[in-house]
Amino acid sequence: MSEAPAPESSLIETLAAGVAHEVRNPLNSVQINLSILEQELSELLPDRQAHVFSVLAKIAAEIKRLDDFISEFLRFARLPSLNIEQLAVRPLLTELLAFITPECSKQRVALDVELEGPEMAWVDGFQLKQAVLNVVLNALQATPAGGRVVVRTSGDEDRLIVTVRDNGRGMSPETLEKALAPFFTTREEGTGLGLALVRRIVEQHGGSVEIASTPSEGTAVTLAFPAPGGPDR
Repeated sequence: MSEAPAPESSLIETLAAGVAHEVRNPLNSVQINLSILEQELSELLPDRQAHVFSVLAKIAAEIKRLDDFISEFLRFARLPSLNIEQLAVRPLLTELLAFITPECSKQRVALDVELEGPEMAWVDGFQLKQAVLNVVLNALQATPAGGRVVVRTSGDEDRLIVTVRDNGRGMSPETLEKALAPFFTTREEGTGLGLALVRRIVEQHGGSVEIASTPSEGTAVTLAFPAPGGPDR
């Protein structure tokens, strides 16, 4: 079912290979040497409150942030070929949402699930879960305590639709226009690759992503998969 990668996709994969070699390997070396330095300093300076340890902690935090970004970029760039199967969608999403429910409870955000529409779909189960998880996490980050995130499936014999709606802060028209672009983010700690990865996954299935948002009212992200028609559709 996999198709030949588009030239843009090939370029991204080539770039990812370069990042993995030229950045990831030296970064790992820096992490190892930082740990050695911290261990040796702790023997010379038993007082863990010394200023040098706070500096080391800041360096370690920045290294982790960079490492997390590289991991996210590699996931975006090295999207595996589709493994299309006929799957029961509702159990798959129920399992996924049960995984994220504790985090919603921790942030005091209600998670509602409305699973309707087709029961079976021809999709890559792992990538479907990855796409929905990314959208739900985005919604959770945008929703304050006391808010609500709703995950709903619908559709017919020709398509599977997954909609994630929140009543969070919403997006300005300018942000909405750029929301699916790689590396665009409004969060200080964000990578800007979450929704871009979602778009890649859905478009690889032959589907589409739509976002509707109103500032201070919330956002709805709709993933449309041309799913139930079978592998020869």
